[in-house]
Amino acid sequence: MTTTIVLEPMPNDTQFAPLAVIGYCLTRTGFFRPLWGTLDLAMKTRVHEPWAKLQDVIVSVLAGCKSIYQINTRLRPDLALAQAWQRPQFADQATISRTLDACKPIHLAQLRQGSQQLFHTYSQTSRHDFTQQLLLMDIDAVGLLAAKGAEGSEKGFFSGQRNRYGRQLMRVSVPVYHETLLSLIYPGACQPHELLKPVFQTLVGLFPWTPAEQAQIIVRNDAGLGTDANINWLLWRHFQVLMKGFSGKRALAWAKQIPSTNWVEDPGRQRWIALATNPVRYGRQTVSYVLRWQTQKGERHSTLVSTLLKRTPLDVWALYDDRGAFEVEVKGDKSGLRIPKRRKRYLGAQEALILLTDLGHNLLAWLKPWMLTDSPFAGFGPERLVDDLLCIPGRVEFAEGRLVKVALKESHPYAVPMQECLLKLLNHFENP
Repeated sequence: MTTTIVLEPMPNDTQFAPLAVIGYCLTRTGFFRPLWGTLDLAMKTRVHEPWAKLQDVIVSVLAGCKSIYQINTRLRPDLALAQAWQRPQFADQATISRTLDACKPIHLAQLRQGSQQLFHTYSQTSRHDFTQQLLLMDIDAVGLLAAKGAEGSEKGFFSGQRNRYGRQLMRVSVPVYHETLLSLIYPGACQPHELLKPVFQTLVGLFPWTPAEQAQIIVRNDAGLGTDANINWLLWRHFQVLMKGFSGKRALAWAKQIPSTNWVEDPGRQRWIALATNPVRYGRQTVSYVLRWQTQKGERHSTLVSTLLKRTPLDVWALYDDRGAFEVEVKGDKSGLRIPKRRKRYLGAQEALILLTDLGHNLLAWLKPWMLTDSPFAGFGPERLVDDLLCIPGRVEFAEGRLVKVALKESHPYAVPMQECLLKLLNHFENP
């Protein structure tokens, strides 16, 4: 018997049924209107408007495309997904790349303004009650490798990579809400401690906190940013700090001054903390600790500066250790949202790509209360959401532009609980 191989349109089949429902809810309710309403990107338009091509980038992030060129193989053939996102078909990757390349500083400012409107409307950070609890904020540098000839690509420090070229991504996030507040790209040779001030100046411009609110924000970061000048700069602007000191030599010198009886051991762990005997005097009252811990290569030391005066030393160290959540968040975005893989030659294009990726990251965070609460997926991070959840195959059917049926592939292990999640999402948006 001869095997017959034929081509069929399959207009209702999709490899991303949950993502199709998400796109349907967002586009039919004008969710992205504030984002595109501020954008004035003048380009020759044949089929796709500039904003529509940038929206395709967001879809590609949520669909797990490793790079822009994968849009042609993963998204363009999926006409059902395109219809759900109110598109006749997703744009070709080449036209999307040209649109990103056309992004100049003025367009980035417009996109950031629109993104901030979305953030202020939907984020949990914007609704944080500063009268009830402090807000913990992480800032760190993430090295992004790039081609030697790319704009802003310079030889610098990239963890685990020697003699490589790239850029520095400065990122501010709120780990308790899994939201990214700001990401900025700088040339690779820039030192992170030199970038804290300009990053926070931009941040404060986007988030007009009052001095009283800033006094309820804890800025936490590792030793790479914890210079005395940076600590004082934040303190003078009313922020709380929980920062490792920049100088390794100072940490070792202070450790030698501490009597052995002053060290407090962290139970069950080979590490100790003590009050510094002769700390630096900063612009506001702080407490400085010396940290000591064992590694395979011997004993290590660091300093930790805190404005949380009423907490015990071990409590302060434990709160700093929670920085691991930020590192997990970065790792999840690197693997799930493919940040290191999505490289653009022009700096403006790369920053636009990062901004849209941040929006995808925040959208995943906002989806949790909208559809994933009390489900088996409530604890999923970006990687599992993209790789395991949004890509459940299925079929979507429309009648007069309205979504009338969603069928999930029955054999998929997540199909049954996802059915309830999608109903919850549709109800949240009042079944548009």
